[in-house]
This record gives sequence, structure tokens and C-alpha cells, in this order.
Amino acid sequence: MRSLRFLAAGIVLALALACSGDAPPPEVKTAAAPTPRPPTAGSPGCPSDGTWTPCALVDRMVRAGMVFREAGDTVRVPYLAPLGIRYRVGSTATLVAFFYADSVALARDLAPLDAVHLAPKGDSSGAWASKPSVIRSGNLVTVLFDASATQIERIELAITAGAPLPASAPATITLPLVPNARPVPNARPVPNARR
Repeated sequence: MRSLRFLAAGIVLALALACSGDAPPPEVKTAAAPTPRPPTAGSPGCPSDGTWTPCALVDRMVRAGMVFREAGDTVRVPYLAPLGIRYRVGSTATLVAFFYADSVALARDLAPLDAVHLAPKGDSSGAWASKPSVIRSGNLVTVLFDASATQIERIELAITAGAPLPASAPATITLPLVPNARPVPNARPVPNARR
């Protein structure tokens, strides 16, 4: 019983000491600035000139329903002029994209290479650790690794559809008018045809 009294007295004393005195000022937490979204195709930060750019590629892949994000590093391949930008696709696949100034510069770099393996012709070792899937469109060539057949097909379809159109491109195509054809001689109306 006596120990209970000492315990109760100790608790009361601790509470009294904790509540007395000046309380520290409340901690003010500032919210971190939101991470800016990378520019997407058509936005002011992403040029819309009819060529592939990193922001246009990310936008196209996301719109195609792919989990697609920049890995944060680049790849140097000795026989390709630009640095490659590495992207993660889903949880296992990797895509390396090489952006050229135009399709002529890309064709010049690819001419001496094996188009299937994206390596010099006759090179059995190559620059790649595993067999790549090579996808080319306009001024862009990509190398895809460790992807499923479905991922390869979806990425290939999204990229080979072409780069985003320039902002000044017309949205509709006007077809020329065709003059009325001559009536077919001895033509009979089709019975029960709706007009």
C-alpha cells in the first residue's frame, strides 16, 4: 500500500513538473515545394517541332498506359553520337533512348551498324549485356531490355506511330474535290435502296 502511495506521488510530481514552466513553441513545419512535373508534349517547356524529345517520349509512353520514368542516368555508346537516356519501364524493363538532331544524323550513325543488335556489323560481343529490342522512329532510336512480349509490342506501337506533330500542323486534311463522274449507261436503280 505504501509503495502505491509513493508511485502515485511520483506520477503527480512528474505531471506537475511537465506542465510547469514555459512550453516550447510549437514546431512549424513547412511543406516541401511540389516536385515540378516534367514538360509534356505541347506544353511550353517541351518543343513541338515534329521531332522526338525526352518530354515527348515520356508523354507518349504514359499516354500508352506504360509505367515509364527516367532512371536518372545516361549511357555512352562509342558508335552512337548522342548520350542515351535510361528509362525504367514497369518493374523489370529498361529502355535507353538516343535523341538525334534529325533523321539524317541518325541514319548516318546507323548505316555501319547491324540494325537488329545495334552493334557494329560482325561484332559478336556488342555493347549490350543482353539481347536488345531496337525501335527506330524519325530522329529517335531506342534499345529495350528485359521486357515482356506485350511491353515490346506496346512500346513499339507507341514509338513507331511517330513523333508528336508540330504545333503549326493543321488538325484536318482537306481533300481535293473530284468532279462528278459521268453517269453509267444503262444503270438501273437498286431495288429497296434507301436514299
